Amino acid sequence: MAGRPSRRQLLRRGAVAVGVGLTGALAGCSSLRGCSSAEIFLRAELVGTAPEEATVVDAADPRVANSPWVLKVVEAAAEGHPRESSVTDCLSDYDALRADLDALPSVDRSEDRLYYVRVDGQVVRLRAVFFAGDDARRSELVLPPAR
Repeated sequence: MAGRPSRRQLLRRGAVAVGVGLTGALAGCSSLRGCSSAEIFLRAELVGTAPEEATVVDAADPRVANSPWVLKVVEAAAEGHPRESSVTDCLSDYDALRADLDALPSVDRSEDRLYYVRVDGQVVRLRAVFFAGDDARRSELVLPPAR
């Protein structure tokens, strides 16, 4: 008949459980999510005007207003401070941001996508770059499907 575990054994088991949890958290990925090393890089900056072929979307448009990542960088840029942000595949916001960007009209270029948003009468250019692979292979871009 096995006795109850000693206090030392319980503390050891607890330390092991915490160590495993911390290791998973520091790795930045959830094994349940099946993350990859994909990343979306956003840069917003104030520009004078949008090109003729661009559609400018108002910041109050639900496609912008309901996207916290887009709204954050666009509003900061409207204040005159270029803003950068990135979202990785391991964060729950990654899929939502990707869907939000797909819903916006864009100017497609070979290396990235540009979006134009009007905030308080000013035009902000939002550049989104989609990366795959590790940091050493940042030149490998993955763009969302063109519409």
